[in-house]
Amino acid sequence: SRIVFDTAPTGHTLRLLTLPDFVDASLTKVIRLRKKLSGAADAVRGLFGVAGNQDEVVAKLEKMQERIRGVKALFRDESQTEFIIATIPTQLGINESRRLLGTLREEGIPCRRLIVNQVITPSTGPAFLKLRLKDQAAALQLLDSDPALTGLNHVRAPLVDVEVRGLPALQYFGSVVWKDGVFEKINAGAGRKYFMLGGKGGVGKTSCSSSLAVRCAQEGHSTLVVSTDPAHSLSDSLDVDVSGGLPVKVESPFGGDLPLFGMQIDLEQARAELRAAVAGGGTSGLNDFLDNLGLGMLADQLKDLDLGQLMDTPPPGVDEAIAISKVVQFLDSPDYAHFDRIIFDTAPTGHTLRLLTLPDFMDKGLGKMVMLRAKLGAAAGAVKNFFTGGKGEQDPAVKAMEALRGRMDAARSLFHDATKTQFVIVTIPTLMAAAESARLASSLRQEGIPLETLIVNQVGPVLQSLVVGIAAVHQARSLFTMLQRLSAELHMVIFLP
Repeated sequence: SRIVFDTAPTGHTLRLLTLPDFVDASLTKVIRLRKKLSGAADAVRGLFGVAGNQDEVVAKLEKMQERIRGVKALFRDESQTEFIIATIPTQLGINESRRLLGTLREEGIPCRRLIVNQVITPSTGPAFLKLRLKDQAAALQLLDSDPALTGLNHVRAPLVDVEVRGLPALQYFGSVVWKDGVFEKINAGAGRKYFMLGGKGGVGKTSCSSSLAVRCAQEGHSTLVVSTDPAHSLSDSLDVDVSGGLPVKVESPFGGDLPLFGMQIDLEQARAELRAAVAGGGTSGLNDFLDNLGLGMLADQLKDLDLGQLMDTPPPGVDEAIAISKVVQFLDSPDYAHFDRIIFDTAPTGHTLRLLTLPDFMDKGLGKMVMLRAKLGAAAGAVKNFFTGGKGEQDPAVKAMEALRGRMDAARSLFHDATKTQFVIVTIPTLMAAAESARLASSLRQEGIPLETLIVNQVGPVLQSLVVGIAAVHQARSLFTMLQRLSAELHMVIFLP
């Protein structure tokens, strides 16, 4: 009578909630296409006096669509469904929860409760510390001994006494992370360098990415830090609005010209680019082809069908790969040639693995689409040229898809080039995070992604009073802000130790 979904981090969850809309829209187009093709086939069979059979596939698709629409309705039914946001008392966690709540409101998803986890009080402090240090010891042992992580340069970043937000805090954090030759090793070599930082949600990837970008800029490198996470936190980390899909200069509060830029990928813009690339031209080539063959009845059946509409709603996940290809595209232009250090702040593990493998998937899919579109265009052009004597032109949609495919190939090559790219895993000293990091390292090696460095973030000191004091200060500041911003929008806020 009760079903509980433990969802993925924010970006994945937003994709999950929009998936029924994508499937519904796609099924509508597929059913329409199937009916048109079935009607055209029936018309041909009628010419020869052959009776047509009812298309059972359409009936099955319509039944599936009915179930999908039931899921859509269920997500928005207050009497049956409730989304509960879980967060931790940090500024970045609060801001992400606030953005998630806004998106849920826009989508009409019921959300009335917020759970604030890992709250430290004077009475729970000693117990928290005891468990934290016990888990930390076991996690560090796992990280040091797991075969998937051997051979990596292990960097332990301490639990710091400030929330890592804004340039001064990032400089301080970078000074305790990228030291003892760590920065010099990963930054070695001439030419442009790309760094990708990834790992489990909530381990401090954005802080590590931003601090690395600050360090690169301090060393004189023209640096761009890019967020590919659908649930962006880069603006919060830099304390500068870097949304909009273009590089934004990050000014130093200490004066001087710091060559640092930040950018959050505009995923809506990336999706629009994909639609424009594959939808241009519609079915005009196919309809012209049928008309020129004299098959008027078939043309009448198919003329109002726009095959390009099948890609109007691209599947979840495609936007990340398009976003990466877009970065590669404009970084190759003269306007952006001055960036010699590009740092990707990636989404949590699942998103990142999909991002790294999607160029291969997209290349195969686009290759088939290009071949199909080119064959249709060539056939239609041949018939048209036979009657007009004109010279056929390349389909603009084919040219656009070939350009997109080229950028996908560039992204795939970039991900696997050890002379240009390094992947850095970020984790924290808990058993769950350590185990996920080992799985991520194995997957990266299987995919041939260059990997040399593991950052273990938030390693607590042995001094108990210091750990409790640091955590308490963080939480006091963050909880006050959260109560101001979120409590008025929710029916209930629950604090858990």
